[in-house]
Amino acid sequence: MKKLNFNEQDLLTEIGTIGTGHAATAMADILGQKITITVPNVELVSFNRVAEYIGAAGSNLACIYLDVLGDLPGTVVVMFTENAARRLLQIFMPDVPFSFLELSPFQQSALMEMGNILSGAYLTALADFSNQRMYLSVPRLSVDMAEASLSVPLIKLGSETDYALLIQAKFFEEFTNRGYIVYFPNPDAAARLIEIFGVGSDG
Repeated sequence: MKKLNFNEQDLLTEIGTIGTGHAATAMADILGQKITITVPNVELVSFNRVAEYIGAAGSNLACIYLDVLGDLPGTVVVMFTENAARRLLQIFMPDVPFSFLELSPFQQSALMEMGNILSGAYLTALADFSNQRMYLSVPRLSVDMAEASLSVPLIKLGSETDYALLIQAKFFEEFTNRGYIVYFPNPDAAARLIEIFGVGSDG
């Protein structure tokens, strides 16, 4: 596994902050009110430690999956905790009852759009910095227990990549309103990112 030095870690955090800043502006437009998104943590983690970093065992997650196309192909997964999804959806459609495991088609569509905005804003910041082209596919949604939501995509992606770039975001300054943006580059894209960021070997 590769490690980031202080400057590389700081740069990734800055990119994450820029991306989520753009996302906060875009989400405020669709929600009709100001939204605060902070980025308390950005990590380059071993693929098999993604679930450990998220720490969502036994909880429910809404996962939005998007294929990343262009110069740095891979997959990006945006994850909302139940509390974050509830808070966002109640702002967007306050009169619609909320049942996390039985979301209406309109609520599902809204979550996918929010995931699309978050991932698009972050990947645009990454693409601008790296001078690479990156495009997103149509989003797909899974709402289930964390283990079920993560198992199928992680099994699929685990055969294609060794590490992931994980951004933890907080909504409205509240830790329980957490979201995650996880970018899984394919091997060629991973090699290009390592070259761009100049990531050194362990030790």
